[in-house]
Amino acid sequence: MGSALALSVCAAPAIAGESTGGPRVELRGGVAWSHGHTDPVIGAAAGYDFDLGKGSFAGAEVSVEKMLADDTHWEWALTGRLGTPVSKRGKVFANAGYTFTHYEEAPHLGGGYEHHIGTGKAYVALEYRHVFGDYHEVDAITLGIGTFF
Repeated sequence: MGSALALSVCAAPAIAGESTGGPRVELRGGVAWSHGHTDPVIGAAAGYDFDLGKGSFAGAEVSVEKMLADDTHWEWALTGRLGTPVSKRGKVFANAGYTFTHYEEAPHLGGGYEHHIGTGKAYVALEYRHVFGDYHEVDAITLGIGTFF
């Protein structure tokens, strides 16, 4: 029984790719919409994920994004995320945090899917985020490519 438990614990990281924790960086692009306007968005993120066992993780990230439209500014965000495996290389995650814009600061919520490719250190991610601002309420969907170190 002890051997089976030890084997399952050692094999757990393979459930969702080779990397379940550590530092990571990501480039992302997508589309954001607000107040009847839809514009492309680009950005980057850096974070750290903590392995919670069995492929689950909790993490923190700092990100910067910009809508590619006239009179828009760079936005910064601090985000926490919590995820779990759904396949051998895939994870779903929920996130929450705070976005800092030129207009105001506001909380955000979202979620997404992360799929590990190659050796498991590289990944692609699809994420939805909603910023709950009084003036700057925004929805965004981004596709990212990143790597763990």
